[in-house]
Amino acid sequence: MASLKSLVARLLGARRREPDVNVDEVVIADLGREFDGYTIVALADFHHAPTDDLDVVRRAVDVANAASPDLIALLGDYGCSLKRTPARSRRWYREALAAMAPEFRRLRARDGVVAVLGNHDYYAGASEVRDWLRRVGAEVLVNRSRRIVRSARVLRVAGMDDLAEGNVDPTAGCESAECVPTVVLSHNPDGVTQLAPTLRVDLMLAGHTHGGQIVFPGYGAPITMARVCGPRSASGWISTAPVPLYVTRGLGAQLPLPVRINCPPEILVVRLRSGPQQPA
Repeated sequence: MASLKSLVARLLGARRREPDVNVDEVVIADLGREFDGYTIVALADFHHAPTDDLDVVRRAVDVANAASPDLIALLGDYGCSLKRTPARSRRWYREALAAMAPEFRRLRARDGVVAVLGNHDYYAGASEVRDWLRRVGAEVLVNRSRRIVRSARVLRVAGMDDLAEGNVDPTAGCESAECVPTVVLSHNPDGVTQLAPTLRVDLMLAGHTHGGQIVFPGYGAPITMARVCGPRSASGWISTAPVPLYVTRGLGAQLPLPVRINCPPEILVVRLRSGPQQPA
């Protein structure tokens, strides 16, 4: 009995450990100098349950704000839900979202907060999650794009709907003919396989996999929940993707086994860098 209690305590502790803060840079050849150093903080897969304390959420908000971001990107799956129990899932979500709302309202970025939806948001009711995101100050980019302009230079940020439960637009709400630096947000990494070939995408950010949640030394993650992610590529840069794709491990863990082993939570900070400028 003592060993079982010790194991449970260790697993729960692994879920609550401090997230890794991973900082990376992405060079975009014709990104205007006005956007050099543009900082995006990506927060994914909170999977907050009504019985959880708010320490993880509070810490994530503090870290995101401390990065002095230009943009904060929320990548979906905000609460815990189960597809086969929609009524219970809606109840869990209502309680969890209400508890998280004051913390999410503290998020601060120069160009605001943008968000997409994940599969668990659909299980619990996508329309309610959309409304909640808007109430906490996030712009919902589901098959929609946003143009950020600085001194006539443009950075486009777009969001895809969830691949499994939503209705994916291959252009993510972008005008394909407009060839400007573009960042696409997608909860599911497999969204990268649905991108229109004519759409310019310089970076895609995704979550969903939780890094596998359980990772075995020498093998990797037995379960990745995404075709483009293998046992050794359940998170991080996905070298086989057709565009630069980073999959963050996210912050939470999902039922029925809400634990992490050798797979710490992650907050991603991406800084865009301007490369050699093309001739006018």
